[in-house]
Amino acid sequence: MTFAEKLAKDFENRRSHLEAAAKMLNARLVDILAGVPHVDRVSFRVKTSESFVHKCADESGNRRVGADGNLKYQEPLAEVEDQIAGRVLVFFRDDLEVVESRIRDAFRAAVEFRRREPATAAAFGYESDHFIFVIDEHMKPDGWERLEPMPATFELQVRTLFMHAFAEPQHDIGYKGHEPLDSEVEREFAWIAASAWGADRTMNELYQRLTLR
Repeated sequence: MTFAEKLAKDFENRRSHLEAAAKMLNARLVDILAGVPHVDRVSFRVKTSESFVHKCADESGNRRVGADGNLKYQEPLAEVEDQIAGRVLVFFRDDLEVVESRIRDAFRAAVEFRRREPATAAAFGYESDHFIFVIDEHMKPDGWERLEPMPATFELQVRTLFMHAFAEPQHDIGYKGHEPLDSEVEREFAWIAASAWGADRTMNELYQRLTLR
């Protein structure tokens, strides 16, 4: 049995507990955001075995090595932070700060915050706010400790609807495809990203102008 095969088996043995924790985290977040305007949806998912193994193992089924020559993960079942991941979608860019403030107050044990955005002012592309939070003890279902190693954290993304409308198709088409993107496709993605960026900001400005005056 290769490393990848054993990892997939071990991950599936933990799936029911991961899904139970995701369900509790989803209910907790829905409760936290109750009454906050412009929240379109809250969702949680458990990573697929295929995606989990791909993150930790190479095409030969061996442990994945990073660019520095070291193992990417020493203990994947504990270290991969997005085995459980949630997402909050909001209407307007102004809503991001409101929602994120409420989330930070509730999930105080934040490990990391990253604002994913294009590298330069002249570029357009993926945008999303990413949090890594510690999984509270009361969010862990019975039997969690018996399956150690288990993840200590979960990932949470907060996006506007326009951010999401660009990010999901781009990820599915651009990063799950088997062929490198040619320059024409990259230009088309850039055009879509710029359109989403502009629409997101224009919608927010219209909201401010028409409802906050």
